[in-house]
Amino acid sequence: MKLSILSDLFTNCWWWLLLWMFLAFLLGWLLRKIFSSNDSECCDELDEWKKKYANLEIQYNNLHLSKERVQTVTPTNLAAKTLATTSFAKLKDDNLQIIEGIGPKMEEVLKKHSVTNWAKLASQTPDELRKLLDEENPTRYKIIDPRTWPDQAQLAVNSKWEDLIALQKNLDTGRTNAVGETDSKLEKMMIKLGLLKKWKKDDLKAVEGIGPKIESIFHENGINTWLELANTSVEKLKQILDSAGSKFKLADPGTWPKQAQLAHEEKWDELKEYQDFLDGGK
Repeated sequence: MKLSILSDLFTNCWWWLLLWMFLAFLLGWLLRKIFSSNDSECCDELDEWKKKYANLEIQYNNLHLSKERVQTVTPTNLAAKTLATTSFAKLKDDNLQIIEGIGPKMEEVLKKHSVTNWAKLASQTPDELRKLLDEENPTRYKIIDPRTWPDQAQLAVNSKWEDLIALQKNLDTGRTNAVGETDSKLEKMMIKLGLLKKWKKDDLKAVEGIGPKIESIFHENGINTWLELANTSVEKLKQILDSAGSKFKLADPGTWPKQAQLAHEEKWDELKEYQDFLDGGK
């Protein structure tokens, strides 16, 4: 009797066991399928993000290199350099004689009346200056015209040297009635102090890297002025130098058009600062 019950139980359990094994296998297959699909999708997404990161890293490196290259090849914002970093750094703000129309005697008179530097001169109105001169000597200083002095002084205060030089070239002893272009008092003073070089117009030797021989070669090839040099491509300049012989192959004209353009525009302060940055014109 007991054997019969055990036999029936075993027989029935065998089918149940088989069913449970089948269900377990099916469940395992489904779970593996689900998780395998998710893993694949996750891997694909991870790979996509890795690619994006790699591209961003490449762009960053390129941008960083470009920034370094720009900083290495050209000075940053030459026109905006402060007084302390320009050729005019040696000028003191109590030097009123850089103003067109002010000489040693007039500087003495102004300082006597507490106009001791550029800022104080810039703060004066033409009428105030006229009154000051009349009080000092109405006869002797009657012909002096101080109307442009505050504007000139303000340009000096703001370190706008190129603008000041340009303004002075249109003045005649400080007056605005100049006929044609005149010399700039500031420029002449800077040249006298050795802070600026004076070049004959269209002297190609003003460009750092160009000596008498290369200048002669350029003249032979129709490049006679600063503007012509500025408008000639670096590739063309290299071709001319290569044709002149092997001794000129080491010459690097990469900066010469830019230097020539600054010379043509008479931006001597910017040219000097740019050349100070270079090494043999490179």
